[in-house]
Amino acid sequence: MRHARHLTALVVVVALGGLVTPATAQFFSPGPLARPHAALEGLEKCNKCHEEQKGLAARICLDCHTELAPRVAKGTGFHGRLAAEKRNACQACHPDHRGKDFEMVEWEGGRDKFDHRQTGWPLKGGHAKVACGDCHQRPFIADAAVRKLLDKYPKQVTYLGASARCAQCHFDEHRGQLGAECQKCHDENTWKKAPAFNHQASAFPLKGKHSDVACAKCHPTLTDEHAAPTAPPKWRAASFLAMKPIEFKTCESCHQDPHKGSLGPACASCHVETDWKVIKTAPGRDTTFHDKTRFPLRGGHVGVTCRSCHGPFPGQPARFKGLAFGACSDCHADAHLGQLAATPPAKVAACDRCHSVASFVPVRYELEDHAKTKFPLEGGHQVAACRDCHPLDSRLAAREPPAVLRKLAVEKRPQRFSFAVLHPSKSPSACLGCHEDVHRGQFADGTTRDTCSQCHSTTSFSDLSFNHDQDSRFPLTGKHAKAACAACHKPEKVGRGPVTPATIVRYKPLELTCRSCHTDYHQGQFSSQPRPPEDKASRLKGPSDCSDCHGTATFRETTFEHNNPRFTSYPLEGRHAQVACARCHPTVIVADGVKTVRYRALSRDCESCHVDFHHGEFRGFEP
Repeated sequence: MRHARHLTALVVVVALGGLVTPATAQFFSPGPLARPHAALEGLEKCNKCHEEQKGLAARICLDCHTELAPRVAKGTGFHGRLAAEKRNACQACHPDHRGKDFEMVEWEGGRDKFDHRQTGWPLKGGHAKVACGDCHQRPFIADAAVRKLLDKYPKQVTYLGASARCAQCHFDEHRGQLGAECQKCHDENTWKKAPAFNHQASAFPLKGKHSDVACAKCHPTLTDEHAAPTAPPKWRAASFLAMKPIEFKTCESCHQDPHKGSLGPACASCHVETDWKVIKTAPGRDTTFHDKTRFPLRGGHVGVTCRSCHGPFPGQPARFKGLAFGACSDCHADAHLGQLAATPPAKVAACDRCHSVASFVPVRYELEDHAKTKFPLEGGHQVAACRDCHPLDSRLAAREPPAVLRKLAVEKRPQRFSFAVLHPSKSPSACLGCHEDVHRGQFADGTTRDTCSQCHSTTSFSDLSFNHDQDSRFPLTGKHAKAACAACHKPEKVGRGPVTPATIVRYKPLELTCRSCHTDYHQGQFSSQPRPPEDKASRLKGPSDCSDCHGTATFRETTFEHNNPRFTSYPLEGRHAQVACARCHPTVIVADGVKTVRYRALSRDCESCHVDFHHGEFRGFEP
């Protein structure tokens, strides 16, 4: 009776096999597919997700869900960080056949209890209290593949593609003034405070009375007239504090000059940050009378003691009339020790080209001034510190005139000489004159010619004009074009002995043979075999190389032809042409756990593959 029931069921299956309809498909299906998989409904489409006699496979899922494939391959995100057994069992969390409206997600313990640490981005501080839907919204999705998926399925709900960048979810209340790295000042606990910000580490440390001033006193409040209030991410306020640029080079940037410019812009020559009423000059000293002379005291001259200019000096009485003051050099020694050319009849270069009466420093020498030299500052050179190119050289001290030194000593004035080299001996066109060769001579051509500019520009060291297909001996074709640079150009230690080894990235010389980068899956069978002598006109010379049979597009497809003498002198004829490769080329074990397909050396005698049905009766027979 049991056999009869099985036979009846078999007959029904066979009968329905020729008539596959939605009704029959539903008859064998465990249940309707969810709406996103509705296009896969039907018995004839089962193999779209199920492998015959193997069940479901993650590989097939990733064929459709291309937005997940890169994450899984790189081991990033929630799916990429899963253990192998879970990563290969998609249906454990995403079952189907439970109805068209089934969401296809089974959360362990429920969605709201999901451990976000499993994604590689744990929720801390204020983020721990945020609902899932607040962050996982379409406007906050940065991944292009996920956005493309949502364009195709607008009603699809996804938790993929969210960015970890603050600006992706949060409106930049500083309106781009401070860059995109919010974490430099803020943390995840609260946005209103900036615990990592330290004004003392800024270009304008707060000292004295400045430390008590409210932020808004120096940073004016502006109104954003361009951002849309309803556009995501939503702003918190239409007003914001101006952070950059804030002028602070002079006191007049924030404070009114009660002297109306009569004493110059160097307020710090008399005033201090502790209290503006504190004057650095001696008590009871009044210098306003000097304004009635032909040389009113301005800027840095205000704080100078009278004796420094008028004396008396040893052996010389005080002198108040007839003092030369037309040029800075009348009182000041040439601080640059003759490095700057003078315009006759002056003996030294005019100081006011770079310096002002306010103070000797900072120097007023801008990019426009440097553009008139032999080395205009362009690109990244514009932000380089002066000292990087104009180092201090103590040997310039030998240029100090003895008469000037004696005069300064007599007048008890300090020696203020600059030992900065203003005209470096290095050629402006030679990058290696200032920059370290991080390639350690790999690109040197044996001459003194500077080769850096062949690939690099002054815009940025990482801004390269190098074209691998044109500028190297190894054009990148096929899968080589997709390989990461570091896959072939790896860091290595150079230098030995007393020299501390340095780490460089190897670019030259590099082996160009396949086996220099790729594993020899043939275990050396072709590494030392000479090429077949039959094809005298062949381009193939010397020992065999992988490229004889393999191309760069794919490893599995080869150009090998058994009947082409370029590859082998054993053509497949007759029944041999129909024999499977594995019949003659078996898999052998060459070492512990190492297998390979044997191609060489193989015997060409018939007896090596075929049974001698003649039992040796024709051995030695020659027709």
